[in-house]
Amino acid sequence: MKKIINYILFIAIAATLTSCMEEVGDFTVNGEAITGFELTSPNNNLTITINKSALSETYAFSWDEAESGLGSAIAYTILFDRQDGDFSNPIWSKASDNSGASAKATLSFTELQQVYTAAGGSGTVTVKWNVKAENGSPNVKMGQVANTVKLVVSAAGISNFTLVSPIDKSILLFDGSKENDAFAFDWNNATTTSGTVKYKFYLDEAGGDFSSPLLTIDSDTQGTVSQVSMTHGAWKALLEQNNIAKGSYSWTVKAISTDLEWMKEVFDVYIDFVNWRKPIYIVGEATSVGWDIGKALEMNFIAPNVWSGVFELKAGKEFKFFPEKGSWDNGIGSDRFTNFIGCSDKGGNFGNSGTTDGYYFVIVDLNTKTITVSASPKILGGSVVADWNTENAVPMQHVGGGVFDTYQYITVDGWGFKFVPMNSGWDGDFGASKTKEGYLSQTDENNLTVPANGFYRVRVNMNDFSYSVLETTWGIIGGATSGGWSDDTNMTLTSAVKGEYKWTADITLATGEIKFRANDGWDINFGDDGANGSLEYGGGNIAVTAGNYHIELILNSATGFTYKITAN
Repeated sequence: MKKIINYILFIAIAATLTSCMEEVGDFTVNGEAITGFELTSPNNNLTITINKSALSETYAFSWDEAESGLGSAIAYTILFDRQDGDFSNPIWSKASDNSGASAKATLSFTELQQVYTAAGGSGTVTVKWNVKAENGSPNVKMGQVANTVKLVVSAAGISNFTLVSPIDKSILLFDGSKENDAFAFDWNNATTTSGTVKYKFYLDEAGGDFSSPLLTIDSDTQGTVSQVSMTHGAWKALLEQNNIAKGSYSWTVKAISTDLEWMKEVFDVYIDFVNWRKPIYIVGEATSVGWDIGKALEMNFIAPNVWSGVFELKAGKEFKFFPEKGSWDNGIGSDRFTNFIGCSDKGGNFGNSGTTDGYYFVIVDLNTKTITVSASPKILGGSVVADWNTENAVPMQHVGGGVFDTYQYITVDGWGFKFVPMNSGWDGDFGASKTKEGYLSQTDENNLTVPANGFYRVRVNMNDFSYSVLETTWGIIGGATSGGWSDDTNMTLTSAVKGEYKWTADITLATGEIKFRANDGWDINFGDDGANGSLEYGGGNIAVTAGNYHIELILNSATGFTYKITAN
């Protein structure tokens, strides 16, 4: 009986094993799976300009790595095809780097030119690119989405060139003891197959890609020579103006032809500033602190050996400058001419030749050994009413905080405008800086210009030499107007001629209040704090009674900003 039971159990087990083996035998193996992957660089629809003067240079295409189901090695091939192609018969292909093992294909410009030619070779050609991944099994995987790239051959190729100085991984010391000595970034010349090469110098944070550099300037002689040279002092001022402090940075140069910008090398440098003199302070009977050296007023550094500031000064009183608050050592005084700097300590005091107490801007320039004291900058130029005659230059109005404004009609023609401190001549004139947008300079400056004829507010800040130019239109707003405090009643400029500063409107008002504002917004608005006809930015509302009025807004910076309300 026991034998029979064992026999039956053996048959059941055998039947079960037979059933399992049949299931395995029915499974069809289609090869080792490959995971999907995506293309990463270059970005879709990017344009690559092929530099025919540097065909050995390379461009890298990259993608995410794929994986085999059982971990076997994957081989990649980069494929190019026409826009309407499906990669079944690509126009050009190549194994990726490292004999197909790398998720990157580095193509020379010679090879990209082959792709360009295969795609038609005329003008700008657009091709698709993708990657084929294989692992030896029947499976083949393509990148999930093909990218397009535009190829164009430069008509004016640029040869390779090398950066020279300062060398890679070097320390740059901008030295105050060498303030007027030259310091240069140098590189070798590039050549082009057509036309001329110009250069731009770039400084970026360490490891940056220069897509948004911290500093960009043309090379010397308007971009035509292979160096950027300035004094230590000028470099310091430029770097500080662009918020570039002590630290690590990268620099490079782009050579530019008519249709190509070519950048080859990048050098890393560490920038530091050493041996720079202390700020300059003003003190004296003319100032608000008198001769209290412990309360001397600090001036603002503008450029190497140049400081500026706006101070309340008493007419006809004296003052002097010192490099350290609280110390009478190393004072900077005048020689026998009151506006020239003489010997330290032994020089006499300077005097304010102004006829009224008030705000004056003061500039100390140790390069030219001069000081400038003026109640206001004055605007002149062919695009404004003063023309280029300094005697006619129009004073600007001090509106507080060292800021001076003028409003007037300015034209495109006339070669722009500038500023002078005095009507007596061109000494110390100001123009637009060539190295920092929105700032003034007294050396190697440009004229300021406007993009279209119009009525502009021109503003300069004599504490830091910044400026702005803003086109404006004017309106009346307030509870006494039909538009209330929401909608302006537009005013009309008296005439579109250089120097015009008056706006008018004939308007019916209810009893209530009004103000004046520019450009249908509140950023620039005038009121009257003292109800005396004088306008102040953000001033109090102007009370009116019901009636029909002729209203004049008189923005004359030479005499002050005022208004008139006359019953019709």
